[in-house]
Amino acid sequence: MTMHDYVLYKRSHPHLPDNVRLDLDLGYLGITVDFPKLYCALPIKRKNPGRGKRGVKAQELSAEQKVFNKALAKERVVVEHTNSRVKKFHIFGDEFRNRLKRYDIMTDIVCGLVNFRIAGTLAI
Repeated sequence: MTMHDYVLYKRSHPHLPDNVRLDLDLGYLGITVDFPKLYCALPIKRKNPGRGKRGVKAQELSAEQKVFNKALAKERVVVEHTNSRVKKFHIFGDEFRNRLKRYDIMTDIVCGLVNFRIAGTLAI
């Protein structure tokens, strides 16, 4: 069973220090309503005029909003690429077909390999 990231976040809701900012994507759009004290950054979305407004386009974002979205995307792409590298080992996205007591060790090994790759000391 697959679960959306935001549903998982609402269930577990990990506590973070107040000075840590979460850089999120638009999949977490309602997080500011559900968790008003959370320090997070969401990209700014153009406001759609709504249903029945044929021919009316959404207002363009201002220059500052575009700069903010671009800076946020630059930070988030590093995280997304790291997630992609970890998923290549099929440890998080697929069913774990080994003893469950070995799961933590296996994830540590995979994350260590990915960290070596990011650091540039190991070519995978």
